Amino acid sequence: MMKTIAISNQKGGVGKTTTSVCLAHALAIKGKQVLLIDLDPQGQVATALGLDRDPGVFNLLVAGRAAANVIRSSGRPNLSVITGDKSTATAQIVIEAQHQPVSFLRDLLKPFGKSGLDYVVLDTSPSIGGLQELALFAADTVLIPTAVDYLSSDGVASVIETLNTLRRNHQWPGTLLGILPTFSDDTTRASAENLTALRHVYSEYVLKPIHRATVLRECVAEGLTLWEKDAGSRAAFEYAAVLHYMLERVA
Repeated sequence: MMKTIAISNQKGGVGKTTTSVCLAHALAIKGKQVLLIDLDPQGQVATALGLDRDPGVFNLLVAGRAAANVIRSSGRPNLSVITGDKSTATAQIVIEAQHQPVSFLRDLLKPFGKSGLDYVVLDTSPSIGGLQELALFAADTVLIPTAVDYLSSDGVASVIETLNTLRRNHQWPGTLLGILPTFSDDTTRASAENLTALRHVYSEYVLKPIHRATVLRECVAEGLTLWEKDAGSRAAFEYAAVLHYMLERVA
């Protein structure tokens, strides 16, 4: 059965796209059929994969194009992608103007499960409401990356509040997979203090952190995933642990 995973935070710059690409490609390497969808108007998924941006998300959500016409090859086995660009922001405006139900994206994704997909990974927009809310409702489980080089727990709290609202008002059946600290730096007191504060508030939901790493910046610049750039790096080891955690909880 296809599972949909949303990578979400209502703050930008927390490693959301990096996490989405790392986990999607890792699943594909394990032989799973994966579709990665970029719901962020910045269109960084295409950049991270070395692809040109295109209005795939707009064409799916607004223009009514068939999935076969918007899904692209990532150039990697088992990993397909629906990329986006600035037109994704227009799609959000149109969807809101049309008063589409919160189940809009979830309903659009249902037929994808019949095509042999194992996982859909949603890289969400860093905003409140709109496409992010649709993505969260479409998800079977949600992972929240949050930077610990500054106190960004407000973004975590906002996502959790949205999930609780969706569960209360719309019977969202999904789960919170966890909170993933990113940009951790063992050499700074602020990073350690912020990580401790995050664990104090969210306890068992907080995963082991992803440390700040030059290789992660280089991946984006070169259009390579972490597994292509340096599968033996500390960052790769840390993301592999996240993948293991995820697979234990998302059957």
